[in-house]
Amino acid sequence: MPVEDLESGLLRGAIGGDRAALSQLFLLHYDDLRHYIARRLPGGLEPLVSDADILHQTMVRAARGIGRFQPVHDGAFRAWLTTIADNLIKDAQKKKRRQRRAGDGALAGQGSSVEAMVEKIAGDATSPSVRTERRDNARRLHAALAALPEEHRHVIERYYLRGQSLDQIAEAMGSTKGAVRALAYRARKRLRELMGRSSQYFSG
Repeated sequence: MPVEDLESGLLRGAIGGDRAALSQLFLLHYDDLRHYIARRLPGGLEPLVSDADILHQTMVRAARGIGRFQPVHDGAFRAWLTTIADNLIKDAQKKKRRQRRAGDGALAGQGSSVEAMVEKIAGDATSPSVRTERRDNARRLHAALAALPEEHRHVIERYYLRGQSLDQIAEAMGSTKGAVRALAYRARKRLRELMGRSSQYFSG
C-alpha cells in the first residue's frame, strides 16, 4: 500500500477517535519529525529541553487536538506537527530567557524526562541487533504514550517516569489509592495494546 494511502486511512481513524491508528500515525512520522526537531532546536536549549522532550510534547499536543484536525491538503498532518514543534521550541526559548534572568542555576539538571523513562524501561544494549530493537521499542513507547487518553498517560508518567507511589498519585489526582490502582491497570493494558510486541516492558 502506498504511504499516502496508509497515512490517509490512519488519519481518518485517528480523527474518529481510534487511538491505535493515532499511535501508528505518530510512528509513521516519528523519524522525520525527530530529525526536523533536532535541526531546529538551538544547542543552547539542551540543558532545559531535548529534542526527545519536544518530540513527545508535540505528539501529546497533536493527540489532544486530533479530533479537530482537518486534512485540507496532502502533507497537512506533517505540516501541523512541525508547526506544533516550532511553537514548542519558541516556548522553550522564552522560558530559557526568563530563567536566565532569574539566574543560570535554574537551568541545571533538567535533562530529558522522556528519554530517561525510555532508558529505564528499555534497558542496556550492547550488540547491534539489541540496539536496533531497543530503538524500535523506544519509538513505539513514545508514540503509544502520546496516543494514550490523558488520564492514562498521566498515571503512566507519574508511576514509571517520576517513580511516584500509588498513594502519591492518588493525592495528586484527588482520587483514592484503589481508583488509581484500577486506572493504572487499565492504562498499562491500553499501552500494551498500542505498543504491540514491545509491550512486555509494561506487563507488570
